[in-house]
Amino acid sequence: MSQEMIACKLVDAAFIARKEAIRATVLAHVQEVNELEDGYAFGFSDVSITGAKLLEFIEAERECCPFFTFELIFEPHDGPRWLRLRGSAEIKTFIAAEFDDLVAASAVRS
Repeated sequence: MSQEMIACKLVDAAFIARKEAIRATVLAHVQEVNELEDGYAFGFSDVSITGAKLLEFIEAERECCPFFTFELIFEPHDGPRWLRLRGSAEIKTFIAAEFDDLVAASAVRS
């Protein structure tokens, strides 16, 4: 079995700036982080983060990091929305490094 290549494809400065702006907007509203067996789940209760914003985040991340598995979960009755980033053990390590401030803060709260 071949090992999956984990390498970001940051194309140009304009894309990097757009991706970072999207990421900053979305991640500023993360209210909970749960470690999963194969990744992390980021929870949003703030209604200002819409499904469209989360999809915009996913589209930008997919362009540079196509090795992530993305899941969006919308809990019933206006419950929180969850963005899950998943993958192999190596990808989970990469996610923890990429989102280190959020992951570290969740570990402290646990």
